Amino acid sequence: MKVKIEKACDHIGIFTNDSKKLEDFYIKALGFKKEKESILSKQIVKSIFGTSSDCKFIKLVSGNMMIEIFEPISSRLRKKFNNIVGLNHWGYCVGDRKKFVKKLRQKKVNIIEIKRNDHIIYFITDPDGNRIEIREDKK
Repeated sequence: MKVKIEKACDHIGIFTNDSKKLEDFYIKALGFKKEKESILSKQIVKSIFGTSSDCKFIKLVSGNMMIEIFEPISSRLRKKFNNIVGLNHWGYCVGDRKKFVKKLRQKKVNIIEIKRNDHIIYFITDPDGNRIEIREDKK
């Protein structure tokens, strides 16, 4: 019997200046597999992370765990990114995202909405400024 997950950690997002090194580590040492590689536009990166640069985006998976790796394309901007290299955000997976976001709004939690392609990405921050992406369990 498959149990529907109500709430769980869905993924972690990591900024790096060397995506190949991180990708190799997670694949070779921990057995992750590459699911996707693409380029995120400056506009999306600015909306999510507050800095303007196209970024390489790599999604790695292992079982139910995902790692999202972000690397700035511009070598000129890599030095600027040194202060944000490392864990950037984590994904919180809920059963019904719209209902959950509505409850967060009722609790006066600040929600960051980012339109990407044909859907909206939701982020919140905890009191220390750590970003949390609100995702829906599609299982």
